[in-house]
Parts: sequence; structure tokens; C-alpha cells
Amino acid sequence: MPPKSLRFVRHAQGEHNAKHDDSIPDAILTPHGKSQCHDLSTSFAHHDSVALIVSSPLRRALQTSVHAFAPALQKEGVKVLLQPMAQEMNAYACDIGTDREELERQVKAGELWDEGLYVPSEKVDFNLVEAGWNSKDGKWAPDRATIQKRAAKLRSWLFNRKEEVVVVVSHGGFLHALTEDWTGFNASAGTGWQNCEIREFVFTEKSTQSSAHVVEKAALAPKPKGAEKEPQVVKEVEDVGLPDQ
Repeated sequence: MPPKSLRFVRHAQGEHNAKHDDSIPDAILTPHGKSQCHDLSTSFAHHDSVALIVSSPLRRALQTSVHAFAPALQKEGVKVLLQPMAQEMNAYACDIGTDREELERQVKAGELWDEGLYVPSEKVDFNLVEAGWNSKDGKWAPDRATIQKRAAKLRSWLFNRKEEVVVVVSHGGFLHALTEDWTGFNASAGTGWQNCEIREFVFTEKSTQSSAHVVEKAALAPKPKGAEKEPQVVKEVEDVGLPDQ
């Protein structure tokens, strides 16, 4: 049986969002971004039901996974599974991930989240982070057809998971491709998803292991306030020819 519920989350505010600068390599969260995570963690009433957290390996997404869902991660058996298919679309510096060896070092050294969250580094699973995942080449290329194929493959991968409730932490542009839903898309912001926004999706009745699709069920927490134009996200969406116009 596929998961009964998918909770899709856009990462909290990264340095590239705050500074409108896509040249920042693998941007990390701002203090405000960490505050957004705290607010989400407090308002989200379903930590006990979460069985798995799937995260883009980009640092801001991993940080959001830990800071926002620490209560879930403190349960036995719940982990953050880094899934390169959930990474953002383009090849700007802010969207190019850190090499696995260095990312593992930062996680083990405790550089990406506060000790007070009580989430040990062993909770992060790197098994799917393959060589070249951050190359933005081949199956990771930033073009429309490749991104749509990657999104379809990720939906099928999620459909084949056995956990009942899965959280997926990803990015403003890619979440539209993943959900095949551009409703509420804000051209001035480059996304209809606010930083640290969470929504619940379920698989459609006709979904199969090889062709899976999702539909939104509900918003699980109040939308974060203070949405603003994000020029770098607008550029990301425009450069890959999404959405359909």
C-alpha cells in the first residue's frame, strides 16, 4: 500500500531568499528561517504520525527537515532520508548541492542545526545521495523535460514507500512540478509556496507504481506571513520554461 498521506513542505527562508542572491553556494537558513521552522514545529499537530521525512539534500531543506520536525525525529525509527530527486530545478549556485563527503562531515560535526534540538547526526540517511547528484547534468539537468521526468519518477518512488505518513521537504519551484499543480502560482514570487509552508496531498485513485499523481487534501498549518517577491525563484521558473503559459 502507498502512503496514506504526503505532507509537502517548502524549505524555510534561506540566505539567497533574504538577499535575493542566487550566487550564494548551497544557501543555508537565515535566523528568520529558523524562526519559521520553530513556528511550523509548534503549529504542526501531527508529529506523532510522521513515519519518514524525505528531504532534498540541499542544506536549507535538510536544516528545515530537522528544525521543523525535530519532535518527529526524536521518535525511534524516524529518520531524514536525503533524496536527490527532490532538489531544486536550476543550476544557480544556491541550487547546486554540497558534495556528499563534505555534507556528511558538516552533519557529523553538528554544523547545520542546534544541539538543543536533540537530533543526532545518525538520523540523516545519505544512502540515496549518489555521485554526481549535484552535477546539474544528465538526469539532473535544469530543462523542462528532464525536470518533469524527475518529478514523475519521485512521485512513483513515493508511491512505492511503505510508510503511512511521509513528509517531503523540497523547494518552491520544484514543488509545482512535483504536484503538477500551478494553482496559486505567483509570477512575481516565482512560486505559490511560501517559505516553510506545509500542505497535505494524497495519491489519486488511478495512481500506479509506474504512474503516480497527487491531489491536495488540506493545509496543515497557517501560511507563514510576510511573503515577498523572490527574483531568483522567478528566474529559476522562467529559465526552465515552467509553468505552461
